[in-house]
Amino acid sequence: MAKNQSPVGSSVEDHISQRRARSAKYRETQDRLRPFEEIARVVIMRRAQLGLTQQELAERMGTTKSVISRIESGQHRTSTDTLRRLAEALDGHAVIGFEFDSDQQVQPELVRL
Repeated sequence: MAKNQSPVGSSVEDHISQRRARSAKYRETQDRLRPFEEIARVVIMRRAQLGLTQQELAERMGTTKSVISRIESGQHRTSTDTLRRLAEALDGHAVIGFEFDSDQQVQPELVRL
């Protein structure tokens, strides 16, 4: 069986592409959740690098394991305050930025939280 291929014979990428093509609601939901899924991947990778469990990360943040689980699911909005506390618990800094459509090559405006 090829990499990323399901037992029924189509790849995960193909399945997602087909579903996106068929359903506007699916596309909208996927597009809305994309930033949170990206945050989830960063958090999971950094937590693994630090050798922390979800419980240990939660303790560093002063929150519960269920909050970490929700963040790592990539299915929930996370406030800027929570992102700041999360970044600090992961020995980093949260940065938020703005990009504006422009013909000029302009760097995004970034603010450290």
